[in-house]
Amino acid sequence: MRRVIVIAIIVLALGGTAYFVATNNNKAAGSPAATPQAGPVVADTAITAEAEVKPLKSAELNLASTGLVAEVLVAEGDMVKHDQVLVRVESKRQAAAVTQAAAALGRAKSAQARSVAALARANAALAQLKAGPRPEDVSTAIAAVKVAEAELARSQAGADTTALAQAKANMEKAARAVQQAQAAYDRVKDTPFGSIGPDALRLEQTTIDYEAAKTAWEQLVLGPREVDVNVVKARLTQAQAALAQAQAGARPEAIAAAEADVAAAAADTKSFEADAASADAALKQAQVALADTELRSPFDGTVVTLNVKQGESVPVGSFAVRVADLSKWQIETKDLTEQGVARIKVGIPADIRLDALPNTKLTGKVTRINNFGTINTTKDIVYRAIVTLDQSDERLRWNMTASVTIKP
Repeated sequence: MRRVIVIAIIVLALGGTAYFVATNNNKAAGSPAATPQAGPVVADTAITAEAEVKPLKSAELNLASTGLVAEVLVAEGDMVKHDQVLVRVESKRQAAAVTQAAAALGRAKSAQARSVAALARANAALAQLKAGPRPEDVSTAIAAVKVAEAELARSQAGADTTALAQAKANMEKAARAVQQAQAAYDRVKDTPFGSIGPDALRLEQTTIDYEAAKTAWEQLVLGPREVDVNVVKARLTQAQAALAQAQAGARPEAIAAAEADVAAAAADTKSFEADAASADAALKQAQVALADTELRSPFDGTVVTLNVKQGESVPVGSFAVRVADLSKWQIETKDLTEQGVARIKVGIPADIRLDALPNTKLTGKVTRINNFGTINTTKDIVYRAIVTLDQSDERLRWNMTASVTIKP
């Protein structure tokens, strides 16, 4: 293609030289000067550049984790979906780290929940102290004092006549039961096993009941014991103290202590919250490390190149898998000069001819022009322009050489 352009330039140069010589010869022969006229408007010539066929979307993928390749789940030529796993490396260590981090996060969150509950209890206790005595608490304390006073009065007054009569009746009833049991036992005590039979047991039990009834009656007759009265007095004193406290409300030192409890609980809550956040970050980091053991496709496409094998180490210095969307193609120029790039713009049409398909002409439009020029092997500044095809061709292949003619 370059050879054709060079030949055309030479022909144009030779034609210009011949025209210059003929014009000079006419002037020398004394021919009359021609009247100056405006030359014809020459349209801008097309710009031709070498190019290559490229997929619209492609990626050379590397594994973020090192180690031995555990699984290769695709082969060259396979169609893959977005986020599909292509390759896995050994991940036992990363999986164990995730499990350990998850357990640590669970413990941290449990501790955080307990600290939040403790803080709530401390705040509730402080609020209750600052609120002062509640009417229901005072009423309850007054009722307790009245109960204790009534109990003391009963213990000091001793038993009434009704209680004495009932106790005496119980004692006499128990005595008659003993007499009956004694008579029954006397009839069988000399018989075999009479001394250990049911009548003997009945006599023993009735005797015990009689002694208990007698003791109860005697105690009522003697009146209240000092030790019992003192116990009831102590209960009354305790109830009166509780009433006084309920009526007075919380002491300043009690409120100060409750405030200190709230501050300590709040500090614990912040500490446990920080621990939980740290544990959560550690879990996420472990999960990322585990995810890095898998290589996934970034889009729907085709596996073009596979540089890994099961059981081998992850390649260093080169990609592991090349994936591309081969359903659509574009043409990328290789030697578009700075003079040419200055004349084109996005949207103008272009013709494409492929070296592998000389009888096929494709059309397209310029869709992108790089702003950064590079130096090629001949020290020229060249730019990359992208031409999107109007219609693709199933015979196209990656890196096929082509010639692009852009019409400014």
